[in-house]
Amino acid sequence: MTAMTGSSSIDLSLTNLWRSWRAFRRGKQPSRAVMAFESELETNLLRLCADLNNGQYRHGSYDHKIVSEKKRRDIAVANVRDRVVHRLMYDYLVPLVDPRLDFDVWSCRPGKGLHAALRRTSRLMTDYSGAWLWRADVSKFFDHIDHQVLKSCLQRIVSDPPARDLLDKVIDSYENAVSQSVSQSVSQSVSQSVSQSVSQGIPIGNLTSQIFANIYLNEFDRYARHILKPLAYVRYGDDFVLFFRDRPAAIVARQIATLWLSNKLSLKVHKKNDVIIRARHGVHFLGHNLYPRQLPVIDKTMSRKINKSINSRNASSYRAMHLSYKQARQLPWLL
Repeated sequence: MTAMTGSSSIDLSLTNLWRSWRAFRRGKQPSRAVMAFESELETNLLRLCADLNNGQYRHGSYDHKIVSEKKRRDIAVANVRDRVVHRLMYDYLVPLVDPRLDFDVWSCRPGKGLHAALRRTSRLMTDYSGAWLWRADVSKFFDHIDHQVLKSCLQRIVSDPPARDLLDKVIDSYENAVSQSVSQSVSQSVSQSVSQSVSQGIPIGNLTSQIFANIYLNEFDRYARHILKPLAYVRYGDDFVLFFRDRPAAIVARQIATLWLSNKLSLKVHKKNDVIIRARHGVHFLGHNLYPRQLPVIDKTMSRKINKSINSRNASSYRAMHLSYKQARQLPWLL
């Protein structure tokens, strides 16, 4: 059975690799790397298929690009061969992972997205206008994802040995890239020290990183629902808001959840965006000001900026998702 069906066994056939290539290539602007791979497409896909099936596949290194649009970010871009594998893994994981996610997780999921998250939050603020909200996000989220914790989360979902092996290689590839980069720029003693501490972080530029993010934070989603027990809960990317009956309950939840995030997931709440506020007073969430009994006003300027960013080279992996412009507006939390 193919990976597209949600089967537990990954399909590493040439036919499925061809599908992954087409999905990756669709909507992508021409680049030298893509055209070079495409010029010998049959040979490249046959070689990749053989390497995947005989266990010889090794993830390559990354090119790094510093982008300073909204904030300074290091965008790691994998080579074309590896991005085809990312697409293969993404399509394999989606039907396995999506049914396990909390209903109110709205990022990078079929049929959901930014606008739906805003409408849902606004509706909950109307339903619980007397509630107190704890709104927060994670500081440098992608940089602090712990590899071992992520692998442990994936092992509870993926039982297929070849799929597990590929997932480990994709996750470890960023650690290897960081180690290589460090060793070229600092002394050997410092390089060894850093190499031992780089088992954190996944690259923003990988398509797989988006679904890894939801898998990783699913641990917090479950904790929030079953331990914190808020009146309501919404998460989009690493931004989240929880509803509580009164301010003391919100304060206690913030204290224990912040400690849990640090101890269990190695994540820290962004101090600047850590806010407790009454729902009736409105809240700034996902770049918008939301109020009870008011439909959110979508910022067209923000939408244009997001669309421009997704069309740029630094987000080429997101374009591989072949989203329409309307769907592409689901991704502002990455920018």
